Amino acid sequence: MGEQELESEEDYSRAGRVNAMLARRLQLLAEVERLARSLGVPEDVAYTCETAAHFWLLHVLSRWERFVATAAPSRDAAAMAAAFPFKDFFSDAPAPLFSGKSFDADMERARGCFRHLRTMFQELEEIRPFELLRGQADRVNYLMSKQARIVAMTCTHAALKRREFVDLAFKYDNLVMEEAAQILEIETFIPMLLQRNEDGVSRLKRVCLIGDHHQLPPVVKNMAFQKFSHLDQSLFARFVRLGTPYVELNAQGRARPSIANLYNWRYRCLGDLPNVRESPEFQMANAGFAHEYQFVDVGEYMGQGESEPTPYFYQNLGEAEYVVSVFCFMRLLGYPASKISILTTYNGQKHLIRDVIERRCANHPALGRPQKVTTVDKFQGQQNDYVLLSLVRSRVVGHVRDV
Repeated sequence: MGEQELESEEDYSRAGRVNAMLARRLQLLAEVERLARSLGVPEDVAYTCETAAHFWLLHVLSRWERFVATAAPSRDAAAMAAAFPFKDFFSDAPAPLFSGKSFDADMERARGCFRHLRTMFQELEEIRPFELLRGQADRVNYLMSKQARIVAMTCTHAALKRREFVDLAFKYDNLVMEEAAQILEIETFIPMLLQRNEDGVSRLKRVCLIGDHHQLPPVVKNMAFQKFSHLDQSLFARFVRLGTPYVELNAQGRARPSIANLYNWRYRCLGDLPNVRESPEFQMANAGFAHEYQFVDVGEYMGQGESEPTPYFYQNLGEAEYVVSVFCFMRLLGYPASKISILTTYNGQKHLIRDVIERRCANHPALGRPQKVTTVDKFQGQQNDYVLLSLVRSRVVGHVRDV
């Protein structure tokens, strides 16, 4: 995915959050209008969040304080129920507000009603700045810097927008990085520097790196930088290599134990979670297949194995046809397309498989497209129930030599 796509997706999600806040504002103002009507107050108090705040102070809070001052000394449940100023507003409650049997129980219900009103007006006060900020960008920035508890973004977006984050006085104490072993070392530092230092000291208190240094490292296309400068070493891998204490998971829950045996030698004492040993879907065989996994040697197709239409753009038409045929076979047996992913180790083969699928399957009502057709490195961190893998090369080993 390109940088512009990532940026537009994140902007779209933040704009959606702003629109949700504005929709919530209308809902709350409608409730304020209903409350004003029940108290006999002109309904224009619900015109804006500001007028609603004045209504809260002048009419709601003052009525509640008078009610508490008169009801508490008498301790008469019937008199308290009659004097409760908001009984009309809560008249649509599923059960009667007051039982009339116990003053303490009825008073607690009255306090619960008041807490509901107070929360409603507090929420309106939080939304109030959105009335003053007319531009979508200003609203998004306010939401992110003042109200958001969790802000999610890619490292690429953090690098592109770092200056804007600093200018917004963006603040955070904790940083969590997922797939940290696949991020360039320099990219790992950028998200740590999105805020100004306070008295020369960063307010960042905790950094949590989550990843798997046994999987693919960061992608560095320049071979000199990759091999001689070790630029493909992530900060996560550097810490592990230097002996920094870390927590290592010792059980996997993604694959059948027989499939996990293909790679668990790579880890220290990697066992299996109970679900992959006991769940029914892991106990049953896969319909139409003799084995839980198998390697298929695809011979030359029309006299040709792998091909290279342009430099480093490797394709294998025989494998592409074979893997798409297996996908069609699975679909005809009833496997959901959303449960099947097709992976390959080369971009050229990815495009070839997509072309074959578009020609053979995409418009067929019984087949359709698989959930994903992508490369192994793009799929890292994701999972699916059934995976078809095309390794492409037939003259040399290629990427398979990379453990």
